[in-house]
Amino acid sequence: MVSKVYLCPHCERAEAVVRFGFTQGGRQRLRCKACRKTWSPEAKSCTLSAEKEALIVKALGERLSQRAIARSLGAGRDTVRAVLQKSRTSPA
Repeated sequence: MVSKVYLCPHCERAEAVVRFGFTQGGRQRLRCKACRKTWSPEAKSCTLSAEKEALIVKALGERLSQRAIARSLGAGRDTVRAVLQKSRTSPA
């Protein structure tokens, strides 16, 4: 069995790091016993790809509702609103 050794990103100690449950998405959480900070070593990226952003802008141009766009593209409604605000402020 291979065990991974993690360093605390806050105090950089390895001997005090223990597993501390899972996130809502099912990823492992870790906790440092020394500084009592928790984190997820394999954090999920929340960036939006340029292709998906272009699809959102195109769907907004076709007058689809924000809920429909979010549902069909698998993005959050807040993300759709953010892209809408970004496209309104950017020069055409």
